[in-house]
Amino acid sequence: MNRTIKSCLGSLLGFQKEIDDLKKRVSELSWDCTFGMWTRTAFLQFCRVMPRGRRTIAFLDLDGIHSLNHECGYVEVDRKVREAFSIPFRRSDVVARWYSGDEIVILFDSDLEGSQRKMEELEENAARQGISFTHEIGIWTVGETDIVEVIDVLSDRNRRKLEEAKGAHREAGVR
Repeated sequence: MNRTIKSCLGSLLGFQKEIDDLKKRVSELSWDCTFGMWTRTAFLQFCRVMPRGRRTIAFLDLDGIHSLNHECGYVEVDRKVREAFSIPFRRSDVVARWYSGDEIVILFDSDLEGSQRKMEELEENAARQGISFTHEIGIWTVGETDIVEVIDVLSDRNRRKLEEAKGAHREAGVR
């Protein structure tokens, strides 16, 4: 049934407003307006329909975002994050918020070397906004490994790297 007929039937039966409201809510669930990137739900949907192959994935943890929110205000920090991530990505790259708001994932449509160069560019652009982050990059074999498992491994490696850095910092302070 074509779209016009469906719309007319929806209007006649009184469902069109409900349908439009649901479409709006689905759209809002897919796009994070605060940071100007996809949501975790949308990211996972992209991954479900991804063609088989190997893709590079990055997990980022924004440093001190909660402190920045208190210092600069939420609106300013949101602007800084949007600006930091405004570097040109490929149309086939997928950038999304992950869990708590200070974690972001990027699914690159490039090899590891190209992804690392893009991460360096992102670090430089973020630094211009007063934002820093730690990250880990890995490879996801689409169709063989669950993307959530790959991101969990990257997240754990990143967390351990942070803990080691904090431990080294404490040791240096004790000496």
